[in-house]
Amino acid sequence: MPILHYLQYGLGRLLYPFRDHESRQIIRHPAFQNIPEPNMTLEAPECGPSGSTMLLKHSGYADDGVGCHPELRWSIPEGTSPVKEYVLICEDIDIPIPFLVIHHGLFWAIPPSATTAVPASVEVSPENAKHRRTDAGWRFVPNPLGTSYGGPAPPFGHGPHRYTFTIVALDASLEFDNPEKVSKNDIKDAMVGKVIGWGQWVGVYERVWGA
Repeated sequence: MPILHYLQYGLGRLLYPFRDHESRQIIRHPAFQNIPEPNMTLEAPECGPSGSTMLLKHSGYADDGVGCHPELRWSIPEGTSPVKEYVLICEDIDIPIPFLVIHHGLFWAIPPSATTAVPASVEVSPENAKHRRTDAGWRFVPNPLGTSYGGPAPPFGHGPHRYTFTIVALDASLEFDNPEKVSKNDIKDAMVGKVIGWGQWVGVYERVWGA
């Protein structure tokens, strides 16, 4: 095994206490203060119930080094005003950096007719990448790697990471003067007063020694 793996494992063990940043995930933003509990279901049929292990093909250790987005299905919130737009985000809440979560995928301008996300939904051609738009027409905020989505890739030695996939229903569309420059914080702030529902599915992934 390459020496880099041993170094990464040692660093991962050293930083193991730095994890569990649940308070920093998107649902803790003031935009969700009126809906503290989920009123939508979000499922990942390939993997199983929330808390299940994500598949290798979904991870950053897949053959392509990126991983594909898991298939997700969600329900429509009941007893609310009509949905005008959905936002979908995947956050790593166990990253070994204090007080921080990172997003692996953040998609907005998802049409109200959508109730599923599949790998094709988040694929981006070079031309569309310039405009931060997926080939399906969804908008995205690049992750730290600069891509629309990147699968879980926790370091050796840091144990299992939780990846929270959150679907958010809005009763008004998000509008920005320059949608190609929008940040994660811009999305969160723009959702204030518009959130009418949300649901969450948590996937778990760990890079096991020798795997």
